[in-house]
Amino acid sequence: MKNYRRNLPPLDGLMFFEAAARHMNFSRAAEELLVSQTAVSKRIQQLEAHLGRALFLRDGRRLRLTAEGESLRDHASLLLDFAEMTLSNLIQRPDAAVRIAANSAVSLFWLTPRLRSFGLSAEAAPVEMVTTDQIGALLDGGNDLAILYGNGHWEGMDCVSLFADVMLPVAAPEVAAQMRPDRCLADHDPETAPPLLTFDRLSPDWTNWQNWPGLPNLAGWKTLPCRTYAQSIGRALQGDGIALGSRHLLDFELSSGALVPLLPELPHPRNGYYLAHQTNRPLSDAATRLYRSLLSR
Repeated sequence: MKNYRRNLPPLDGLMFFEAAARHMNFSRAAEELLVSQTAVSKRIQQLEAHLGRALFLRDGRRLRLTAEGESLRDHASLLLDFAEMTLSNLIQRPDAAVRIAANSAVSLFWLTPRLRSFGLSAEAAPVEMVTTDQIGALLDGGNDLAILYGNGHWEGMDCVSLFADVMLPVAAPEVAAQMRPDRCLADHDPETAPPLLTFDRLSPDWTNWQNWPGLPNLAGWKTLPCRTYAQSIGRALQGDGIALGSRHLLDFELSSGALVPLLPELPHPRNGYYLAHQTNRPLSDAATRLYRSLLSR
């Protein structure tokens, strides 16, 4: 005969233990759980008392898991993941906001105007936009939808293509007017030409000058460092130099003439932008409406 109350410890104790074991630090676990460090320590002591086994070895401020703690960590994580997936599939609050995550450039230049159109439409629903350049945060299970950059294959995600990755050098009209249209970009004197707007992101699949094949030799050109890709586009709009821009992300800026292309397009052979959601988590009605709206636009 089942008796979960007698046989199982309080399940919130498992959540406290899982966070502490993941961070190996009671203070960081407390910050994540929005409780005090004392509360984390007390719950774990209660769990250890229920199990009759030590889960952590405490050496001053350092923590180490016991063998039993390592075993429980792996099983607790699976248990909590399963519980989260099961409950999220069952509970759909009609007033819950649809949570969509995207990197800073997509959020600023592509997603924001489309969320505005969605919000003004008959299909509107509350939306929470998460802007982050961390892939782990984009793939977080708390997101209903995410816009991802890559080859379209992420474990546990259903993905549909939004648009291919197509790059081209762009500049404000006044900067473009300084460039002679009858000459290749590389033929301009790098000493007098506008600077290249760049930033410290060295991933081979990112929007930075040195990572894109097919560009002319721009060695010796002045560069103007920016903190992010989005900032490089912002500075291009201000007339500070030449940025390497994504045509689809900058559709409005290019069609309005706020930015002018300086070279033909450079399509990436494999990568693009994808609208994604978790395979094992059905979309709510509101998330489905947003999903369809973004694909239609």
